Amino acid sequence: MVDIHRDGHTFHRVRVRRMGGNILAIENGIPYVAKPQGWNKTGLVNSIKKAFTLKYEIYSQNERMVSEVEFESFRNYILVKQETGNTALEIPLFYLNAQKYYLKEKLTGFLVWPIWDSEEESELEIVIEGKKSLTEYSIEINCTDDNFQFILKEFGIGLMIRWMSYLY
Repeated sequence: MVDIHRDGHTFHRVRVRRMGGNILAIENGIPYVAKPQGWNKTGLVNSIKKAFTLKYEIYSQNERMVSEVEFESFRNYILVKQETGNTALEIPLFYLNAQKYYLKEKLTGFLVWPIWDSEEESELEIVIEGKKSLTEYSIEINCTDDNFQFILKEFGIGLMIRWMSYLY
């Protein structure tokens, strides 16, 4: 869903939910399915690999792969691979289109805001508010920063993979 926020900004929403071994992301009413890397391979060893993988392939409604997302737990970053190029988001401080952001995580969700490299004081502007549901195993993301539009579903899926990796 895309809404208009009270201050005139566009409001983007993504809901990410774990569905068995897959992850479902709904962005602006359009569903995407993230499947573990090697999802189409059979055998016991491949089944174990799929259960613990931190690399997912994202497919559109017509089963076309649109991107890949992986979480690197050692360095704590989310790597997004798209046709237009790769983006690495190192948590909690990361750059996106030359803008620096900070992610503050809580048990029930997270907040993201830009960090300005200037001496003057400015108001803190929350650009992403994420809510986690432990009972539904889902993340709902509300975003007012158009800078994230090209990567928002992948960002949500990457955070879900990160969350899942802590539960193993």
